Amino acid sequence: MFQVNKYFAIGLSIAITAFLAANAILLFSDKSLVPKKVYISEYERVYTSNYTEKLAKEAVTAPLGATEIFIQDSEAVDQWIINEGDYVEAGTELALLNESESEEQRAIWEAQETALRTELLEVQNAVRDLETARSRQSGSSSDSSTDRDTVTNEDGDTVELDVNVSLDVEVPQDGSYAAGIAEAEQRLAAIETELAVVEAQLAQNTATPALISPVEGIVGKIDAGSQPMSIEIYSSEKLFMTYVIEKEWLEVNAEDRVFVHVDGIPEAMPARVHSVSELPADNSKWLEAYRALDPVDQANPIAIYEVLIMTEEPITDAVPYGKTANTSIIINEATDAVALKDDWIFDRYDGTGNVFALDQDGYAVDMPISIAFGLDGKAILSDGVQAGATVVDNDLLREFGSAPMTFLPFPSIQPDMEHAKNTYWRKYVEYLLAR
Repeated sequence: MFQVNKYFAIGLSIAITAFLAANAILLFSDKSLVPKKVYISEYERVYTSNYTEKLAKEAVTAPLGATEIFIQDSEAVDQWIINEGDYVEAGTELALLNESESEEQRAIWEAQETALRTELLEVQNAVRDLETARSRQSGSSSDSSTDRDTVTNEDGDTVELDVNVSLDVEVPQDGSYAAGIAEAEQRLAAIETELAVVEAQLAQNTATPALISPVEGIVGKIDAGSQPMSIEIYSSEKLFMTYVIEKEWLEVNAEDRVFVHVDGIPEAMPARVHSVSELPADNSKWLEAYRALDPVDQANPIAIYEVLIMTEEPITDAVPYGKTANTSIIINEATDAVALKDDWIFDRYDGTGNVFALDQDGYAVDMPISIAFGLDGKAILSDGVQAGATVVDNDLLREFGSAPMTFLPFPSIQPDMEHAKNTYWRKYVEYLLAR
């Protein structure tokens, strides 16, 4: 009897093992016809929304432009008429000139006018050469000349002016000429401003010589102790000036929308990025103020670039030059876009990736997507998943050669506490009885 039970147990074990093996083969083999389902606990039905990525920056109020007026001969000034902070119009007298010295100063201005016109022409030619070279992708463009003018005053002394024009830009054959052209265009703007100042001085009445303002604005600085003496006049139009570091420079572009918040003005002022410099910012009081407001620790100390922001409405007099402002630069926007969790995206590379989404039959399909930008741990899509689709996440899905059938847990709805507090108790009783 014992022997029979022993062989029966062995036979039963073999039968059960064979049964399980056969079922495993029928179920999991490549040629299996038995449908299989994968349980997915992480899933989300996606909808569209509007997304905005902002770059918060400190800013300072600055003039739209500044004009510098130089006086070569300090003896030519007889009396200063204006002070720093004064408002002046075009043609306003800034200082009275000494009649005995005014002729010599006038000769200097005439020589400056000639030199500036020559320099203007040469820099314009250099810009054209750079633009032509860029279109042909040649190696470099260089233009350099020297204009040395001399005038003789009524005392027989020779006054020499040396205006050196040197523009030398070396660019790799496959490089960008933008920096060279930007540098030349900045110089063009400076020459045109200097020329306007000189022409305004030469146009005045010689009977009553005076130093006059060629523009309307605010006197920013009078430097009477330097040689040559100078006066800086700020334009009445104001803007907001901020700076971006190397990694931020790629994100900010001209015409980006901006919202500016200033103490004393209740509503944010809509604005746009007027320009983003391609050259590192020069040391100035504006940059010094920004570094104090937003200290930046970076390996490359010169990789900081000026960004000018223009408001849609003129900045009022209630906002003085140098006042601090908070700006939000909108660097990315997406309207009616789908957002997915970053962790659910796999095979991500250079703005593309893949996710698993359910098709109409419930299969988890590998779907390619295009990513516009990232925001708060989510990827904002520009293409791939449509609104209403169900996106799933499970590491096992990647092990299947073809899309598997899935089943999901029954969705649960979390009660809204505010709604619960405002619901009459009788509604709860009706709900319980209805169940």
